[in-house]
Amino acid sequence: MRDDKYLTCLNKALLSFQMIEESLKLCIGLSYEVIAGSIPSDIAFKFSPESINNAALGRLIRMFANISKNETLIDDLQKVVNWRNFCAHNAYAHEFLKRNSNSLFTQHSAEDLGKVSIFSSDLVLRLSNELKKIQKIHTELISSGI
Repeated sequence: MRDDKYLTCLNKALLSFQMIEESLKLCIGLSYEVIAGSIPSDIAFKFSPESINNAALGRLIRMFANISKNETLIDDLQKVVNWRNFCAHNAYAHEFLKRNSNSLFTQHSAEDLGKVSIFSSDLVLRLSNELKKIQKIHTELISSGI
């Protein structure tokens, strides 16, 4: 029997995970533009926007870790990778197979997904604060004509 509360919580969690990925892509892309615009012209710093846009969450977190000093945020982002992968690839089937799959997440409830969703939503807000800082630096760099 379908659990509508579970599916609602799943949808909220998936939305938060998508927003985390998009936030990371923006933070990384703008940071790379700042880096590229800040170094002397005889030093090359090349990056491909496609490599950012096509990266999975785990890879995005590793890329973000290379440009961020916010270790607490990085650690918390790493905590959601397995939940994100489960929700994106297994949760729907898991629910409709009456939670009889051999998933690491077999014993969880809608409430567990709700907690993950709240934690992930907080990560989106924290990433938004990081993005604001990067945007300010990016704007200053453009304004200075570099």
